[in-house]
Amino acid sequence: MSILNKINKMYFVWGIVVFLIFVLLTIFGFMYKNKTSFYKSLEEKLVNAEKKYADAKFLYPQNGETVKITAKEMIEYGALDSLEYDGEICDGYATVQKKGTVFDFKGYVSCKNYKTKGYEN
Repeated sequence: MSILNKINKMYFVWGIVVFLIFVLLTIFGFMYKNKTSFYKSLEEKLVNAEKKYADAKFLYPQNGETVKITAKEMIEYGALDSLEYDGEICDGYATVQKKGTVFDFKGYVSCKNYKTKGYEN
């Protein structure tokens, strides 16, 4: 066997290894996305409820200010029905901040197996 054949076989093996790593990382990425997608929908649900609540209570901040509304407040008011996933009741809040002429709404959720990045107790 010549040196050229050995090098070609080594390239082939490394190509397979790189391909398998790529496939595994892609699979793990899709698994993570599927796992967190429902929690992202809970965050959206909080934001939509906050918009209703803020409209009704006129809770819009001035430039640079942030208003924080808890899920409990929104549930008590009736803007949000519940915040649960798979039988587990989650905690959360939503914030609205005025940036120039735009209001920025963000939802934060804390469940047993998931917590939104930036969530503060």
